[in-house]
Amino acid sequence: MDWRKLNPLGSVFGKIWLSFWVTLLLITMVVAFISHQVAQVYQIGPPNATHIGLLNRVKLPNIDRLASDRQEIMEELDRFNAQSSYQWYLVDDTYHLLGTPRPPRRILVMLSEMMETEGVRVGQWRQEAWMGPITMSVGGEMYRLFLRGVPALPPPNLPLWLDSQWLRGIFALFVSGAMSLVLAWSITRPIARLRRASQQLAGGDLDARVGGNVTRRVDELGGLGRDFDEMAERLQQLVAAQQRLLSNVSHELRSPLTRLQVALGIVRQRAPEELESALNRIERESDRLESLIAQVLKLSRFENAMQHMDVQKVQLDELVRHVVDDARFESRRHDLTIVDQIDDTMTLEGDPQLLHSAIDNVVRNALRFSPENSTLKIRLLRQASLAIIEIEDEGPGVPEDKLERLFDPFYRLDQSNPGAGLGLNIARHAVSAHKGSIKASNRAEGGLCIRIELPLN
Repeated sequence: MDWRKLNPLGSVFGKIWLSFWVTLLLITMVVAFISHQVAQVYQIGPPNATHIGLLNRVKLPNIDRLASDRQEIMEELDRFNAQSSYQWYLVDDTYHLLGTPRPPRRILVMLSEMMETEGVRVGQWRQEAWMGPITMSVGGEMYRLFLRGVPALPPPNLPLWLDSQWLRGIFALFVSGAMSLVLAWSITRPIARLRRASQQLAGGDLDARVGGNVTRRVDELGGLGRDFDEMAERLQQLVAAQQRLLSNVSHELRSPLTRLQVALGIVRQRAPEELESALNRIERESDRLESLIAQVLKLSRFENAMQHMDVQKVQLDELVRHVVDDARFESRRHDLTIVDQIDDTMTLEGDPQLLHSAIDNVVRNALRFSPENSTLKIRLLRQASLAIIEIEDEGPGVPEDKLERLFDPFYRLDQSNPGAGLGLNIARHAVSAHKGSIKASNRAEGGLCIRIELPLN
């Protein structure tokens, strides 16, 4: 066992342990104090309203008619006491006690002290409570009358309100509730602060920190807060490094692209007529590469809440047709057949470059894995308020347990493939940015199907 956990200032374990221990200690001390006060030898005090009311309504034994016959008086007291919930006793001038059942000897000492005081008193010893003396004459002889079984006196040296069981219970609930509240607050407050900071971090706010009183604590919650801040700081540094890397890669890629475009212009001026179409295609692809680099940077900034989409009206059917035309041009090298099915005109609000990049990446991926002399199907369908884009190939398919990983960055099922493994990941981010979904599934007849769902306006 780690004994450092018992330190209430250094661990949550110690705080919980100390709180329960102090609570039990206080309860034990209070119970011991009250028990000590109640268990005194005896105590004598003035009667309260309850005692006076009892004295006014309690029935007296019929002993006036018995004159001075002590035996008859004792028999009458015995008969009356046996039938009543309260017992009456007589004490004569010689301090002899008449009445049954006989009380403990300690009571006689208490009664003698009560007889030396003026007025009616209430005496208590343990659970015995007596009230008296009341002077009365029976057959010309003076007696002092005592009533046994009256309500007990409140413990001495305690507040009078503690005499009420209800108030004692309410006080105990209040004290225990206050201590529990302090303990719960000291534990849940830093947890709530950690939760808010984690939600901010998950929402893209990389400046979110726990800080404050949480990290200054010396217990486990303080350590957790400091670890969280260190993690957030490290994540912020990693994201910043990623942004710098992407910026540098973009700069390094754009420089040779610029030189390539200049070289193409020189070659076009000197090239024969038959090379013009090929040079045009090279120029288009270099422009496409330039656009793709820009889109990667844009997606990265968008994922980190650093840039918003360029939202405008997008003619989705025309965009898909452009992707199909590009796919047909590339499929000539592999003798692939492109079959397209586009229902009708579909318009949505979105970023046309992001949508083009998403669909184009999926189609290029299908082209890469389609065998020669196979068919690639591209469909654009309308289902209620959704635009459904399906790209089906006749390739080898993907193991079921690898389908979800297809959209992970830099993941390549075939490591010999020259691709970087970014295409489907970029597609997923672009579709998610448009509140859509993208899923991969194996076709029953073989091959892979990528299904994109986009909400229409």
